Amino acid sequence: MEAPVRRLMRDPRFVLLFAGQAINMFGDRALLVVLAIWVKELTGSDALAGVTFVLLSLPSLLAPLTGLLVDRFPRRLTLIVNDLAATVLVLCLLLVRDAGDLWIVFAVTLGYGISNQIFNAARGGLVHSMVPKELLGDANGLFGSVGQGLRIIGPLLGTAIFVAVGLGGVAILDAATFVVSAIILLMLRTTPDLVRAREKAPGRLTGDLTAGVRHILRDRELRGAVLAVGLALGAGGLLNTAMFAAVDEGLHRSTAFIGVVASFQGAGSIAGGVATGTLIRRYGEARAAAIGFAFGAVGMALVIPTSVVGMCVGAVLVGVSIPVFLVATTTLVQRRTEGELQGRALTAMEALIDIPFIASLGLGSLIIQFVPFRFIYAFSAAAFMSVAVYVLIVRRRGPDADAEVPAATTPSQPAASEPTAS
Repeated sequence: MEAPVRRLMRDPRFVLLFAGQAINMFGDRALLVVLAIWVKELTGSDALAGVTFVLLSLPSLLAPLTGLLVDRFPRRLTLIVNDLAATVLVLCLLLVRDAGDLWIVFAVTLGYGISNQIFNAARGGLVHSMVPKELLGDANGLFGSVGQGLRIIGPLLGTAIFVAVGLGGVAILDAATFVVSAIILLMLRTTPDLVRAREKAPGRLTGDLTAGVRHILRDRELRGAVLAVGLALGAGGLLNTAMFAAVDEGLHRSTAFIGVVASFQGAGSIAGGVATGTLIRRYGEARAAAIGFAFGAVGMALVIPTSVVGMCVGAVLVGVSIPVFLVATTTLVQRRTEGELQGRALTAMEALIDIPFIASLGLGSLIIQFVPFRFIYAFSAAAFMSVAVYVLIVRRRGPDADAEVPAATTPSQPAASEPTAS
């Protein structure tokens, strides 16, 4: 039997989409770490640096609107318009000169978060319409691997450009990747692109907006899987601020060393993303996610002694964990969601996992001033291991653990179901 990844790469449409989105994600990885570093440099505040992560996640609260947008318009066109809008947005960073311009950085960061919401949902819906059901986990794994794996060169290159020429150079690089992504998407003219007919009946808007959330909450297995990711990221979100203290107070290194740690995490993510499809086929989505959570717990625990080696090895293991549990959960949602509901299911999933994540980001920015970063890492490690056990317990309950909800099909490919991942 032909290898799943080879089958995907024999589809020229998928190869084009994959190349364009990889370039897009490369620009993201180069910029996002630099935004937090730049805020730290401008203000000297770990708490304000952590605010950038809050602003990136805050747009998940708009999930009903962004999900309905993605389900109402052609997903390829939505991605193109989103890329062009993001190009203009990031170029606004060229206006930043000093701490007085901090509001520009925060405004761009918030807009970037909205752009990522649309990007994830529209790409997930497009992949769902292009890829056969049996290859969905492998396709998601490839995107997850690349998205996380680009932490290897993205943060390093972004940090290097930032040190050499400042924030403006990184903004120009990111804007260029958006333009290239839009051009490649324009080439995908024959791609199946499901668009649901607009509802004309009065009084249906509220139902349409909440359809994705209701779908996830009604399905026991989806509800348990998404809740597990939300709990894990709720604990893990505390680390986005704690890592500044770990590098500064624990390792006594400059803030720029975070880019090095992120690159080690990217190395682990390559391995995790590539392995996810195999893990899903062999163990199922729930057990694959549990494996991912367990890797994350061990990786966080290794940071507690605070050594360069421990932090880098821990970053590798955390890197392995992220694409595994995110892609496994995403694939489960895709598999159990009808085609016309993909955008809303994707954004609903992100909202349900980002609400605790956003809360923990804000909490992390406050408690880092009073709680030692080692305690925060220990708490997060324990939470990840607990969630791994929880996922396995939920899977064993009830007769529908392995049930599958039939998905709508497209004219040229068997369909499945979905969510996403930034």
